[in-house]
Amino acid sequence: MVAKYVLALFLGACLSTATHGAEFGLVQLDGAGHAILILGSKAPPGSKISFQFERSEGGPGCCKELLSRDLVEIDSTELLVSNEVTDDAVWAYRARIPKLWAVSPFIGAAYIGKSRLVQGRGELLEVRDVSGRMRKAGTCVSQEGVHLIERVGKTVQTHLYLSVGYEVEKPTCR
Repeated sequence: MVAKYVLALFLGACLSTATHGAEFGLVQLDGAGHAILILGSKAPPGSKISFQFERSEGGPGCCKELLSRDLVEIDSTELLVSNEVTDDAVWAYRARIPKLWAVSPFIGAAYIGKSRLVQGRGELLEVRDVSGRMRKAGTCVSQEGVHLIERVGKTVQTHLYLSVGYEVEKPTCR
């Protein structure tokens, strides 16, 4: 009986560490060689970040990559951002990117952490994490900002919000 309990604890610890530090976030590209990454927790050292960008024909493309060592933490209170699931503070980072990665301002989904596969399907970013689980997050625009939402079943796992500072003419959030 004790062996089963120890095995259950061990497996639980393995599963929880398999996705530790792996999460979805928002990326804002300014079109002038800068990116801002918004996460619900601190970016783990040595992590890879995959993020959407605007394709030349419009719409989100997948994916450009950075490493967490390319990030510089910035004060997230300077941005109008929030974690809608936990109300905890968010983490924000700035990075220099090649200017050709974003020729105009763009906001899309990002994923930080180890993965087997990262692919884009329109507004969705799909990730097969190292445990083999498929995860999906998408962006939509409300009247005043951009939302990134990841659902597990019907439960909202991640919901980050970034205000754009003006009223959007055609919201896409449902």
